[in-house]
Amino acid sequence: MVSPEQVGERYLSVHHRMHKAVDDGMSATGLSLARTKVLAELRRRGPTRQSVLAADFGFAPHSISDIVDALERAGLAERRADPTDRRAKLVALTSAGEAALAVASATRERLVMQVFGALDADDRVTMVRLLDALDAAVAALSAAALSTTGLSTSPTLRG
Repeated sequence: MVSPEQVGERYLSVHHRMHKAVDDGMSATGLSLARTKVLAELRRRGPTRQSVLAADFGFAPHSISDIVDALERAGLAERRADPTDRRAKLVALTSAGEAALAVASATRERLVMQVFGALDADDRVTMVRLLDALDAAVAALSAAALSTTGLSTSPTLRG
């Protein structure tokens, strides 16, 4: 019999290796997985305040600042004045950022296909069902932590 602890350890180990492999593959395009996700969110939302990005991804303010600084240095994003609040800045995707995002997204898709293509269609359906069950268990755990601590839970960067 396999215990929940054994399954959990195995899942965390595989997840860590998969995340690292995808992030390493993404970094070869010049963008980490996290930077790609920020650019994708900017494309989806349009110009956005850093504080909103930080909240959406569950990042500390300094972490999102570091990511935006790097994207700005690379010419992939730019900070602009917020027309509704002259004290605030918006982060916007540049045309170079749009082009880099297209390359990075295609790379991410290829890498994910390589990993999950190892599963047949029935196994992928089972995996989605199992992941949904795990997601519900994590949501319940987060809700319980929230009710006992009174602290807010932040969303994580999902990929």
